[in-house]
Amino acid sequence: MYVTSVFKNEGSENFDWEAFFSPEHADQIIEQVDPLQIIVNLRKHLQEDKFRLTFTLSKLLRKLLAGEALKSPKILELGAATGFLTRWLVSRCGGTGVLVDKSKASYKKYCEMKDDIKRHLTYVTGDIFALELAAEFDLVCSFGLVEHFVDKRDVLAVHGKFVSADGIIVILVPLDSPLTRAFLEVHPELNLGYRELLTESEFKKILTDNGLKVVRTEVSKGYCYDFVGALCRKGAGS
Repeated sequence: MYVTSVFKNEGSENFDWEAFFSPEHADQIIEQVDPLQIIVNLRKHLQEDKFRLTFTLSKLLRKLLAGEALKSPKILELGAATGFLTRWLVSRCGGTGVLVDKSKASYKKYCEMKDDIKRHLTYVTGDIFALELAAEFDLVCSFGLVEHFVDKRDVLAVHGKFVSADGIIVILVPLDSPLTRAFLEVHPELNLGYRELLTESEFKKILTDNGLKVVRTEVSKGYCYDFVGALCRKGAGS
């Protein structure tokens, strides 16, 4: 149970409910609160947590991949950071993965991780747009990549370039929701560079307009911000 703490009230027996519903009462309360303390409290409530992220993303990925026959797939993750998606997939489906990210900080963090799954992975530190790989992959994926591009044609084309003819593409981006907007407002240090928040319908339209066939989409629940995932295949002519 959580008890709101702007003002401490032990009960409602002597509470002035008439004033509570008046505009004047709201203005008086706002004048008394400490904005900095509110932001500090919000940052605590909307704090990232790897265990909650794993739980939330796992639920979303299971729904996205329902009915897909993934047996020892070859996986490519673009803008991979520490390769969360690929590590999750390999731990459940077997197979191998290639992670691509040009950030040296991300690669350093990946190297410091203790995860037995890493023996099935290869890390490529380089630009995804200059990527040269001979192999076709059963699954190409990304999380938190596409929304950083104003023009998404090239970044989505890279997803399609390396997926096999009957393979699948999984893309996750932050969802445009009140929760995601609040999360970014109180974490300005994370809200740097260009980033779009997309609704589910906007996300589907962007994918379709750029030559992908959207099989299904799923929206997350339970994390400190919301995200939307799409499972796609190559469209006709792509």
